Amino acid sequence: MTDVNQPSDTSLLAHLEAILFSAAKPVPIALLGELFDCTTETVESLLEEYGAQLIEAKRGLRLKVSGVGAELVSASESSEYVSKIRQREDRLSQAAMETLAVIAFKQPVTKSEIEEVRGVNCEKVLKHLISRDLVMELGRKESIGRPVLYGTTDTFLRSVGIESVETLKQEVATDNSMTVAVEKNETVERIEAQENVETDESVE
Repeated sequence: MTDVNQPSDTSLLAHLEAILFSAAKPVPIALLGELFDCTTETVESLLEEYGAQLIEAKRGLRLKVSGVGAELVSASESSEYVSKIRQREDRLSQAAMETLAVIAFKQPVTKSEIEEVRGVNCEKVLKHLISRDLVMELGRKESIGRPVLYGTTDTFLRSVGIESVETLKQEVATDNSMTVAVEKNETVERIEAQENVETDESVE
């Protein structure tokens, strides 16, 4: 294996930065060694130097090295601003909130049935809600074309403080305030608030 005599090699540090920036998860030290064709000791020296450079230059990023590998994280000094942008990105759109409300109170429900209520195409919104683990596929309806049936997830139920779909439907049937809350998007706002709390706790 070829080793690098100068860990401070500018090109290697640049490549290291690009790899860590592009990676979706921590990059194992061994993998970095393979990519650079160098020893573990050299990789560790590169990481140490790169981490020091980030701190010295007062950059908004920091290098985090753990048992699973190396990754870039935001500097604690920037946490206030990072939190603000995350809250904006996490916020559900009006279309998503309306779609979620329809699914919550009419489940199991098909895409066409949702669109009939909302009057617009819901394909992209459905995909977004599924990616947020708020909606899931429950199966297929026994009708022509056997369309997919959608319903809410346990994550959704926990977020609104309800134990089951049956309980949710009972509350809607007996308490008009639940319907009003959804019309005002209050139920979905509770979901967003809970998600923000969980995000803050995971950061700590």
